[in-house]
Amino acid sequence: MFREFLQKDLLGIFEKQRVDFSSSLANLGSELGTLFVVIDQDGIKNSFREGENYFSVVGTIEFLEDKTQTSFGFFSQRMALSKYEAKGKFVLLGRESNEAVNSEAGRTLINKSQKFSYRIAIPYNKPLGEIESLTLELETN
Repeated sequence: MFREFLQKDLLGIFEKQRVDFSSSLANLGSELGTLFVVIDQDGIKNSFREGENYFSVVGTIEFLEDKTQTSFGFFSQRMALSKYEAKGKFVLLGRESNEAVNSEAGRTLINKSQKFSYRIAIPYNKPLGEIESLTLELETN
């Protein structure tokens, strides 16, 4: 339920082409420019209060980049520079990891990854609108 909101917020903050909910190492080299999100299944918590469904999600965000384009601190820089209003829903956890991996094409890519926490409140049982007419039929025996 929260994935579509998470995807929209990630695209707004990081200004990348796509978000894929799988590991970047499973798509090595085929998806440069895509943010990969791996959700920790034990890190999903939700509760219902006052007409809203509250989610707290922990996961890892990954990004593949060509070795010549890489710089340390990619995720924290993008968060700091972003003017996107929803960035307050995110907290980056720990340090960014930069791991060199070789693609099938023989070039070296950098797999950037960092843990994050995301919190969102989603309304549930939204009003569907007003009743415009009501017809009742009474049966008598």
